[in-house]
Amino acid sequence: MPSEGVKRTTTVPDASGESPQFMWWMAAVLFGAGATIGAVSLIVPHPATFDDSALWQNIALAYAGTAFCLFAAAKLPVTLLYPFMLVGIFAVTRAAYYSGEPSGFYTLFYVWIGLYAVFFFPRALALLSLGAIAVAYAGVLIALDASAGIARWVTTIGTVALGAFLIDSLVSRVRRIARESAEIASERADLMTALAEVARTDDLTGLPNRRSWDESLERELARAKRDSTPLCVGLADLDRFKDYNDGHGHQAGDRLLKQMAGTWGAELRATDVLARYGGEEFALAFAACDLKAAGVLVERLRASTPQGQTCSVGLVRWNGSETAEALVNRADKALYEAKHAGRDRVIFA
Repeated sequence: MPSEGVKRTTTVPDASGESPQFMWWMAAVLFGAGATIGAVSLIVPHPATFDDSALWQNIALAYAGTAFCLFAAAKLPVTLLYPFMLVGIFAVTRAAYYSGEPSGFYTLFYVWIGLYAVFFFPRALALLSLGAIAVAYAGVLIALDASAGIARWVTTIGTVALGAFLIDSLVSRVRRIARESAEIASERADLMTALAEVARTDDLTGLPNRRSWDESLERELARAKRDSTPLCVGLADLDRFKDYNDGHGHQAGDRLLKQMAGTWGAELRATDVLARYGGEEFALAFAACDLKAAGVLVERLRASTPQGQTCSVGLVRWNGSETAEALVNRADKALYEAKHAGRDRVIFA
């Protein structure tokens, strides 16, 4: 989840998977490139059939389309791009008509539009765009009364359609591979997260293990220092657990540890930390809790220890400067004192 105070902006991709801004920018490139090539074609020697005045107007129209696309990239939704592409088809059709050459190089711009539509548009709209190109070019051939008009139309539109089909097939394949790769990456990330969780969890009790405890304690120390709040740490050890194992069997001992973890966990606050420190020993951290209040919590845990078993606890309060290792060592010494004082008790230090 994003941190508080951090504003996140999200760009919703189109059906193509590309962002609307990118689609508008590529449309601007399309219009700008067409206008520039058209201008060059009028500057260099060109056929006498060209209506230069009309074609310069066409170039101005294409540059205006470029400017509009750049403006739209930041202001307008992508849904307006679909009908706007008809402006591009109109500009190409006009250029083909005023060139006087229905099979001239201006008709190649139809291919540009067709490939763009297939790449960026939903398939239905791409087909409509190809249909609009076919109708527009037929109109040019009819208006110019071109010889072999049907053959010219078939050749040009066939080229547009074939190019569109190849691009559509290629793009579909690439996007499928990209989706599969993304799914694999997501599964791998989930697996790594699960493995990381397993590495921090005790297999028997389901509690955080020693590694996770070390990390949690460092976080609790940092929080206590930052917030200037008390922090108490305890080490608890089941009394005569070896005798219990010898008398009831190791499976019964495992069940006792699992039951104890569940019972103790239910007695603690949401902010408390309970971890299996090793063997029959458990570690406790009580955030924002002084020694007296922590003692009450520990006594509650001792009273809920299952199957009539008892435990000894060493409980200490962080002095505000000692390291995690030093703090745990103090708790361990207090636990040692509790054991040697007869067990079944809490020693505060």
